[in-house]
Amino acid sequence: MSEYYRPATKAEALGLLGKYGKDLLIVNGGTDAVLSIVEGKVEPKAIMQVSQLPDFHRIWTEGGFLHIAGGATFREMMESAEVAPYQGLVEALGHLASPSIRVIGTAAGNLCTAAPAADCAAMLYALNASVVLESEKGKRVVALADFYDTSSSYKTVMEGDELLTEIRVPALQKGEGTGYCRLSRRKAQDIAKVIIGVRLTLEKGIISSCSVALGALNATLVHGAETEKAVIGMSGDKAIEYVRNNWPVEARLHKSYFTEYKKSVVCAAVARAFEKALDNAGGNI
Repeated sequence: MSEYYRPATKAEALGLLGKYGKDLLIVNGGTDAVLSIVEGKVEPKAIMQVSQLPDFHRIWTEGGFLHIAGGATFREMMESAEVAPYQGLVEALGHLASPSIRVIGTAAGNLCTAAPAADCAAMLYALNASVVLESEKGKRVVALADFYDTSSSYKTVMEGDELLTEIRVPALQKGEGTGYCRLSRRKAQDIAKVIIGVRLTLEKGIISSCSVALGALNATLVHGAETEKAVIGMSGDKAIEYVRNNWPVEARLHKSYFTEYKKSVVCAAVARAFEKALDNAGGNI
């Protein structure tokens, strides 16, 4: 029988992590953690609920960043005026699971699960987000691009005594837009087969910066780095033509039942995400 803890403060939570380390299972929304227990994938010595921690549901803008506290739920994010300008992120949130799951599920949990086909995580990856990890030893900020252990799926660089307390997203600037495209067998409650997230900047009709996230195509989320470089200096129309006709080289599909399907639709999905981001950017000029 596991010990169960519901700490009243962050300091108390970090103390428990320092005591138990990887033998402590953190439960935030619990949508993944509880399933892992039921399926026998984990047998923790202790379980710690953290959703009740003070200020753990805050969403605010400060210092050039959108800040999302570790306990903020998908529903809270969808209803937040601070998140609303991030069109691609709002759309990604709307595709997550079911309304009942979105009430309790969290972006922090989505990131920590490190699934390669995670909608919210993929869009945050495209947004060049970072995470704040805290322990009794101190605090560190890790870019999502460095957060995942690329040796396999479902692994991160978090230490056993660390708690993800905050997500930081660089604030949108004039001329920036975001876009998201998801392809799956059915619309609701299905794991995506392709996820594309895009963040870009338009200056006088020309793309001056670009970030592309590829989800559900590799063992972990990856950036479409070659695509990002290629479209710099292109007009929106030229960029859409380019991505529609050029396979993102970082998408290294493993052999599965859906491999051929993914090969046939990835470029179209990237193009659709670009169209949305360009349209969004045009409205922010």
